[in-house]
Amino acid sequence: MPLPAPNAQPFFGWHVVAATFLLASFGWGVGFSGPPVFLYAVVARTGWPVAMVSAAVTVHFLLGAGVVANLPRLYRCFGVTRITVAGASLLALGIAGWALAKQPWQLFGAAMASGAGWVAMGAAAVNALIAPWFSLHRPAALSMAYNGASLGVSYSCRSGSR
Repeated sequence: MPLPAPNAQPFFGWHVVAATFLLASFGWGVGFSGPPVFLYAVVARTGWPVAMVSAAVTVHFLLGAGVVANLPRLYRCFGVTRITVAGASLLALGIAGWALAKQPWQLFGAAMASGAGWVAMGAAAVNALIAPWFSLHRPAALSMAYNGASLGVSYSCRSGSR
């Protein structure tokens, strides 16, 4: 086995995979599987009609679809790191909004924030974060990172059924 070159830079790709695993577990667990759980909680807390709260869930996913379609352009303009941090921040702000909304317009504002945010932690984001680090082992790295999504969805579904 050859010794590494004395000035060789350490390879951080597998650290990126670990971080992306965690990112995916929150992105899918909270952003993708969360809104159906939030629907029940918001209706129980506020007494608002299910149809109205369900419309907020729809806004969450429709806005997310619009953002993910523009994610490559956002990455080019602002960088992957800034968009990922902004997405995580928007998701956190949106989730707080789902919990604290006192008026329907606040709920829809929260749905827009969470919908725009979670896709920066979704499948396209995971691929964009992993791809620059791997060529030969990219399928293995992606599958490891995407397992975070499975963990997040599993946990979210389990906690929503209580």
